[in-house]
Amino acid sequence: MIQKDIPKEYKKRINKVVNFILKNLKEELPLEKLASIANYSPFHFQKIFKQVIGESPKQYIIRLRLENASHSIIIYRNKSITEIALDSGFSSPSTFARAFKNYFGISAEELRSLSPKNKITKHMYINSKKHFTNVESDFINSTYDIKYWTKNLKVTVSRIPSYNLIFVNAPLSDTLKIQEGFRKIIQKAETHDLYTDQVKFIGIIYPHQVLYSAAITISNLNKLSDDFNDTVINAGKYATFKIKGNTLQTFHGVHAFYELWLPHSGYQIASPPFCFEILTENPLKTPYHKIEREIYISIEPT
Repeated sequence: MIQKDIPKEYKKRINKVVNFILKNLKEELPLEKLASIANYSPFHFQKIFKQVIGESPKQYIIRLRLENASHSIIIYRNKSITEIALDSGFSSPSTFARAFKNYFGISAEELRSLSPKNKITKHMYINSKKHFTNVESDFINSTYDIKYWTKNLKVTVSRIPSYNLIFVNAPLSDTLKIQEGFRKIIQKAETHDLYTDQVKFIGIIYPHQVLYSAAITISNLNKLSDDFNDTVINAGKYATFKIKGNTLQTFHGVHAFYELWLPHSGYQIASPPFCFEILTENPLKTPYHKIEREIYISIEPT
């Protein structure tokens, strides 16, 4: 998560690189390419990146790839460890195996052998020890109410069109910062004549990174300036369920979905995985936690 008390321009440029890394994690990410996105020399980029993020670009990319792999081991029951390693951006199974064991303290095979519930518990515990703040650690280590979600988790399957989005990032654990994220992106869209009455308010959810992208839809990405972070939600089949409350409720709902609905559904999480929510009201007019939201999780037949 981006540090405080850093020049705004540093944060802006490094945030652009972070978003590029998140979208291209399985691709080769040479230092020169990342530095060019930030418009710094490689030497200066490494220095600024570490100042803002708290670790070097190489450390950051390896960590995200390992966390992505551990998440994939949990949700992709039919994928081999080798396939997950290569899909996560590692050059070989042996390189992945050493990095995984050094980082997590257990092997990928040991993580896979755990029960579904223990996999998630172990994954949360490992990540909380590595890099999250105390607030984020409490967030990811909290457990959901199985009785509540068994009764209230109502999942349907539907196809959706693609959406073009502009966004800003916020910590998933902080509802107020999410609300502020929506304020920033809406205000920025208005100043560039991109905001219309037809926009949808969308939050992209990265549960295993405790990250939230506050976004709005726009009609055309081609006219955007470099000041915007943009992405596309691909058309396809999604499992969806409704939710209301703070983001801890969202987090619990997503994990209840993985454990309670998915194993018996005939579906698996699509690759690459994608999770987002559509808000039914303007988050600038109604507090985020009071808005009913529709969660969408990409799926495909098993």
